Amino acid sequence: METSFVVAQSLAVVGWFFLIYSYYKEDIQKLLRMQIIACSFETASYIALGAFGGFFACLLDLVKVILYYKTDKDKLIFLSTLPFYIIFAIISVQDEGWIALLPAIGGVIDGYVLTRNKTTATIGCIISSTLWIIYDLVVLAYVAAAADTILVFSNFFVLFLGYSHILHINRLHVIKCRYLTHSISANIISLDRSNYDTQYLWSIEQQRNIFKLNPDSILLIRDKKHTIGYINYITITKEAYDRIKRAHIFYHNFEPEDITVLRRRHKNYLIIESISINKSYESDKIIDLISKHFRSMLRLKHNQGYNVHGIISVGISDFEKEFLKAKGFLHIKDYRDGESLYEFDDIAVAKYIKD
Repeated sequence: METSFVVAQSLAVVGWFFLIYSYYKEDIQKLLRMQIIACSFETASYIALGAFGGFFACLLDLVKVILYYKTDKDKLIFLSTLPFYIIFAIISVQDEGWIALLPAIGGVIDGYVLTRNKTTATIGCIISSTLWIIYDLVVLAYVAAAADTILVFSNFFVLFLGYSHILHINRLHVIKCRYLTHSISANIISLDRSNYDTQYLWSIEQQRNIFKLNPDSILLIRDKKHTIGYINYITITKEAYDRIKRAHIFYHNFEPEDITVLRRRHKNYLIIESISINKSYESDKIIDLISKHFRSMLRLKHNQGYNVHGIISVGISDFEKEFLKAKGFLHIKDYRDGESLYEFDDIAVAKYIKD
């Protein structure tokens, strides 16, 4: 058995390990970092085999993943890499024959479907992986062929069940919003318009100003890559917290002096400003998913020395009120326009984090 063959299979095994591990990362940034490493090992395995069609396609996939990691411009990335797939496919065909077209076609399909809806993306991944399986078997990339076979079965699970028991891939997941990009702001505005009356809406400028003052403040709920909801929690001063509790009417515009940052060994206060979900996704499952990640955030902050002494929230939509009541928030009062004020005091917060 040739040394290059053994090296190639070994590199593919390591790459497959990182790929599997990436699917256990609910944070999209960590997931993409793991996939960059996985793609690097897979690219190296094709070099060892002398399979240039696979090498070029994997190299372009690696570039795409890095660009996805740095930006959120899926369509632009797809269009900018498309000519290179065509060029490298032509070069590879001269060396390997027409079989070299398969990974290039698979890469183009992958890039295209990632800009579409979840069903199209899943079907596209099945087709792309099937093309890769055929190519891998021809060039003796047996580990890669086995990995792609598992991906095909996994995506069938996602397609028909919405969940993959093989790769631990769940359609719905929650990530922290690290950068408030234009597209994310537009998604938030769209969600708010479908859930709130005009008087409750923030402009993109207001969102950005609040986010600059309190950047650790938004959790995004995703269905695959699409934002279908969010929870916005803001750290406010004790004075603002007490003022909101005393007020007889609800106001939702915050002045810069009302907003602060979490501080260690201090009593910190939060307001859950919005819990906005696409109405077709509203369910007990979503309530539990949001609560799980919000609780995990509070627990992490607590372990780091940031003590949250109170949380208030004004339920405007029916979903917000249902969420707050389901998670044990104490109903304080109702305002004249139907909004309701809820609170977790220090004892309730401690119990919530512990549960």
